[in-house]
Amino acid sequence: MFLINALAKPTKKSEQYNEVIGAYVSLYIDYKDIDGAFKLAKHYIKEEGWKVTEIEEEYFTLDSVKDTEEDHTELYEEALEYGYSIIFNCFEEE
Repeated sequence: MFLINALAKPTKKSEQYNEVIGAYVSLYIDYKDIDGAFKLAKHYIKEEGWKVTEIEEEYFTLDSVKDTEEDHTELYEEALEYGYSIIFNCFEEE
């Protein structure tokens, strides 16, 4: 599993449009190779109504739930079950 971090801005399709200016996005993606995981990360962010402004080149490879922070255990387990998990940490100003 991979943990990929990105920056995104809400589009008109997003529930947060006009409420926030952006978000730090963390995606747990249960996929075999990193190139495919990066493509999926962009897809999932777009599917939620957000535009990717930057995807960090650095990513994390997670071999077990022990590799995650305690407050992200649920996200890891959700990714195991559904293939991915995503969380938007929104901000209102730069």
